[in-house]
Amino acid sequence: MNVEINTEFDFLQELRRESDLSGLPLYSESAHAEVAELIDEAFVSGVLSERLPTEPESLKITLAPQWLNEPIVAGLDVTLRAGVNGHSHEYRQRFITGRWYREAQIRMLTYRDDGVLDDQQTAYCMLLALRTERPAPVRLPPLNAPPIVDQELEACGVRQLVAGPLLPDRPVLINRQLVDDAIRRCMEADTNETGGALLGKLIRLQAPLPGTRTRVVNLLSASVDDSRHVGQALSLAFSPEALAEAAQIADLRGLGETVQTVYHTHGWKNACGNCNQSPDCPLAEAVPSLQDYQLLETLFPSKSTLMPIAGRKLGEPGRRPVLQVHAWRGGQMTPIPWAAYLD
Repeated sequence: MNVEINTEFDFLQELRRESDLSGLPLYSESAHAEVAELIDEAFVSGVLSERLPTEPESLKITLAPQWLNEPIVAGLDVTLRAGVNGHSHEYRQRFITGRWYREAQIRMLTYRDDGVLDDQQTAYCMLLALRTERPAPVRLPPLNAPPIVDQELEACGVRQLVAGPLLPDRPVLINRQLVDDAIRRCMEADTNETGGALLGKLIRLQAPLPGTRTRVVNLLSASVDDSRHVGQALSLAFSPEALAEAAQIADLRGLGETVQTVYHTHGWKNACGNCNQSPDCPLAEAVPSLQDYQLLETLFPSKSTLMPIAGRKLGEPGRRPVLQVHAWRGGQMTPIPWAAYLD
């Protein structure tokens, strides 16, 4: 694939004590790798939404900052123009955050531990785009579409869809037994974290599901729990050997599945049961932590990866954990709607 990047900017990430460019930054580094990660996400999102071909012959990339106050970036528009068989396809996505923001959060924690910042002192994370006649090259990771199989739901063992909303450009279906098992494991583990591998695949239907615009569906079909994944309060260590064994189990099932991702829990206090109703509950909600992002980057770097988390959700009715599914949306993992199915 012939790739061309059009930009007139050098990108920097900075952390500052002030909300403007006065004074010296706490740190200032190139953000080209972080911008390249956004391009990767935009390409995968375009493929999953069927706005881009899976194997384009050429790809022209345009990076256009939206200014908060030049050179401070409020958002970055990434436009991809893919050519294949003489036809052109365009996909555009706006990003208002990215890995530079998570790196700044980690740095802030370190600065507070070291006394560089007071516990109550605010610091400002910035993405800067500096105009230049010779911008430094943005080195892209391999822009590979995730494997997608042409298959219908019936052939995947889907007997019935359970009522549930779907994201028009990113439909996700999850086996209801998997959902029930994840919530049960969350309650059994109490305040300790637990988790396991998730099997599934990306399939391309003949026609989109009702309420969606893409034929590509992400199917999560089964969980593989293993005692070698060791959890405690606020942390969980996944076993590489157990994940490798889960991949073997996927092969033995003979359904064309792979280990798509992992699920984990963020704790649940059975003795109380008011985790969803109490704003003072010390347990983390079912949203990704900085450690969860590091897990993704290590084990499942593809931008097609989902991250299901079971745990508390403030305001959710009932006295049971919920399963929230997160997908890459605009530079971060964002909760998305999904539907369960019966097999």
